[in-house]
Amino acid sequence: MQLTQEQCQIFRAPKVIALTNQNGMKIILSSLGASWVSCILPLVTGKRDVVLGSPNMAKQMEQGVYLGSTVGRVASRINNSQFTLNEQRYQLANNQGVHCLNGGKHNFSQRIWGIFQPTPQKAIFSLVSPAGEQGFPGRLEVEVSYELTEDNQVVIHHTYQSTEACPVNLANHIYFNLAGEDSVRTALEHDLYIGADQFLPTDMDGIPTGEWHNVAETNFDFRQSKRIGRDFLQDDVQHRVGGYDHGFILNDALTDGEQTVATLGAPNGDVWLNIATTQPALHVYSGNNLLATSGKTRTYVPYSGVVLATQFPADAINHSEWGEQYSSIAFPQQVYRNQTRYQFVF
Repeated sequence: MQLTQEQCQIFRAPKVIALTNQNGMKIILSSLGASWVSCILPLVTGKRDVVLGSPNMAKQMEQGVYLGSTVGRVASRINNSQFTLNEQRYQLANNQGVHCLNGGKHNFSQRIWGIFQPTPQKAIFSLVSPAGEQGFPGRLEVEVSYELTEDNQVVIHHTYQSTEACPVNLANHIYFNLAGEDSVRTALEHDLYIGADQFLPTDMDGIPTGEWHNVAETNFDFRQSKRIGRDFLQDDVQHRVGGYDHGFILNDALTDGEQTVATLGAPNGDVWLNIATTQPALHVYSGNNLLATSGKTRTYVPYSGVVLATQFPADAINHSEWGEQYSSIAFPQQVYRNQTRYQFVF
């Protein structure tokens, strides 16, 4: 946590910052939710924005689908907004029925983060979450950095530490549409590869059942690239949540932050996105609930974009049987770091 007090100050209004590289690629970030709000690729056919986002900051503050936001303290769902840690029961703020989704009612996506730009191609966002916020224990300090490289990678680093043992599962809730955020082509028309042998089925509320299922001979097998829509809504597991909204357990050998764990391809094959991460899971969300959401150039509807969020598995705090590798618990006075790389090929 290197930022000075001055650099970490929280501004009253959201700030917007742009990072560019020598190829003409540009990403736009906002201090509201430490969000990635635009990703403009300089294609031979013209500039293309491949990230869904709000038309302005006022609409960004109103929307409830986490467009481009950093979500936390805990991404995805916590069953019944409860967990037990060190023999103490914690009750969290619920914001999806009885469950806690993406950190609760006033989560990180709705906060104004401090912002600091050390170089023209890097931005660092910082936030302090006080002890007891949304029911979580401990004071949590968080940094999220974005860096745009000359080889068209967007590298996101999360760094955090807590004063007490606490679940922490930060994720970037970015909706990609590689055909363009203004395109009528949907997430279902994209090709997807995931280096995962297992996935987490859920109940109708999107809460993992606790089981890990092998993807073999299921509609969740993306070990060979295929159209997202090919096996879409072809089973009860998907019907429960209206499509894909599930965690995939990434193969251990791939999660070194360098190897590709997932690849997304544009409908006509002119843009590819390769993802590398140190995180153990990938949550795939096919935009099932993008209902009349105000976008930059149009109104988004279901499946207008797909989220590929690297993170710990959902509700891990309530499943110690999954093992330490998949535990989201941050222990006091330790600094935790993870990294995800989004490599654009065009």
